[in-house]
Amino acid sequence: MGVFAELEANMTRQRTREGITARQQNEAYHHGPAPLGFEKDDGELIEDGDYHDVVATLEIVQKDELSKRKAAKRLECSRSTIGRALERSELYGL
Repeated sequence: MGVFAELEANMTRQRTREGITARQQNEAYHHGPAPLGFEKDDGELIEDGDYHDVVATLEIVQKDELSKRKAAKRLECSRSTIGRALERSELYGL
């Protein structure tokens, strides 16, 4: 019975990963909060008022001229948010 339970758990994890990947490839952004510097409007991402400040700060961090900690303090967010933004650099044109 344990083998079947483990197999089912593995299959569930795989289906979850596939579902997340499929949703991320969708043009409309309906999952989770909007990324740093963006707002959501009916599933579409639109630039927030501080978008250009976010992009400028991320560029400085990417050049290793500013730490993630200082960038997070400047943008009033967490270091992990800065890390996620850098992972999604295509949103910011980096």
